Amino acid sequence: MRIFAVIALAFAAVGMAVPAPPAQAQSRSVFAQRLTADQARNACRSGHVMCAKRALGVVKKRYPNLRHSNTYLKRGASGRQEYVVKMMSANGRMVEVRVDARTGRILGTRGN
Repeated sequence: MRIFAVIALAFAAVGMAVPAPPAQAQSRSVFAQRLTADQARNACRSGHVMCAKRALGVVKKRYPNLRHSNTYLKRGASGRQEYVVKMMSANGRMVEVRVDARTGRILGTRGN
């Protein structure tokens, strides 16, 4: 029984000796910034953000020749919520359009 206690204590000591990653590195992770589907739905229902379908409509109006691929809600670098709408061009390239989730203003485009 004493051996198990010594082993458990050794593992605990090793676990405390490993430094935690800096908070900045954790917040920069794409998945840490993404909101879950439930969080996005609740934000839309409460009126804090526009729905994803409306954000997609803004992007399609600006880029009518692109096909929709994916849309998700995330917290941007400045802390505001934004939709990331991924679209595909006719030649198969991905285009990522960021839309302000409150105003519907296009914040930026990356890709083709």
